[in-house]
Amino acid sequence: MRGTLNFFALAILASTFTVFGHAQSPSGFTPGAAAAPPSTATAPPTKHPEDYDPLLDLPPLPKRDVTLIGGTVVSLDQVMNRMVVQPYGAKQKMRVRFDTRTRFYRDGNPATQKDVKQGQRVYLDTMLNQDKVFAKTIWIRTSSEAGIGRGQIIAFDPQNKVLTVRDELSSQPLKMRVSSTTVVRRGNQQISINDLPEGALVSVSFGPQKELREVILLASPGTVFTFAGRLTYVDLSRKLVAINNRSDNKSYDISLEAVAPNILRQLREGAEADISAVFDGNGYSARQVNLLALNPAPEPR
Repeated sequence: MRGTLNFFALAILASTFTVFGHAQSPSGFTPGAAAAPPSTATAPPTKHPEDYDPLLDLPPLPKRDVTLIGGTVVSLDQVMNRMVVQPYGAKQKMRVRFDTRTRFYRDGNPATQKDVKQGQRVYLDTMLNQDKVFAKTIWIRTSSEAGIGRGQIIAFDPQNKVLTVRDELSSQPLKMRVSSTTVVRRGNQQISINDLPEGALVSVSFGPQKELREVILLASPGTVFTFAGRLTYVDLSRKLVAINNRSDNKSYDISLEAVAPNILRQLREGAEADISAVFDGNGYSARQVNLLALNPAPEPR
């Protein structure tokens, strides 16, 4: 994901496009609208610490950042608790593990491991567990419903009233029809569809026939954002960092091309920093970096 425009990093709020019943267009849309989003689905009963048996139960999962991935189940091994997923918009397949700690949902309702089938479209909350990709949550989508999502405007055709948005997961275009009932907003202010510039980040909600219900302008090229949190990735050769933003607990890739060399040399993974960055339509470019603290490295034994 490093070095190219990764719309996971561009998301201002967490959600991804989902075209239900359309092989995700083949986009990676987040379940929403008529079907409740995964985050609102009823979760299975939570185990209390006193219920944990160290001899019989698997250890709790480490507390790490999760990444949302949408794709198709290529192969499945229910005995060994593993599957191969073809992510949307990617050429390389991904091997994913799951077990009794994984939560399953089918069209927003609690499900079980047996509901996962080869060829299904799934959405996974993934994390690294040791050196394996582990699915904390698996959503199975089978319904043909409306959707909600997020992406970048490619074009608007005023004659045919069609807005084209690039899906942030697969970078595939989605064409949606604008009608007289479509609501377009910037914050709390209602604006015209013509006020949406090409390259802007938007969140949208749409109906089963791809009719736009609402468009919310999240960021236009030139918008300045402030990120504050821990640096989770530093590559000085490519002048690129990733920061886990505390306000929304999401990771953002930020270019450091405009940052002074004396500041670059101080950046380390684990450091706490404030970064002022401008969204240029392709990504975030840092204008100012304030290094707050660096987690000390463990002393050698």
